[in-house]
Amino acid sequence: MQILPENKKTIPIQIFNLFWEYAPESIDIDAHRDLIIARITERGSWDSMKWLLQTYSKEQILSFLNKKGIQTLPLRELNYWLLMMGISSEERDQIINKTSESNHVWNNRYSY
Repeated sequence: MQILPENKKTIPIQIFNLFWEYAPESIDIDAHRDLIIARITERGSWDSMKWLLQTYSKEQILSFLNKKGIQTLPLRELNYWLLMMGISSEERDQIINKTSESNHVWNNRYSY
């Protein structure tokens, strides 16, 4: 059994199941912030979402959404989290439309 340093901040045991491919007790909430935010925003339960909002600031979550979330999250989840972060409907629509156009697989296909 690995003994963790007392000052290390780890994820709660209730969300270990979201990180099945890792040793969840070794996930540090500061060092692995983007991983944690990505996993919870895409697959998290209501309780894990509440924990996310208590653990990370609005600015940290928005930073993730703007840098990585627009590239990796499904549009439904991206829209939900933009709404949760207080982004106006006009701005959300612009982000969603821009994201759906640039990431749509059929836009890049070869046609005869």
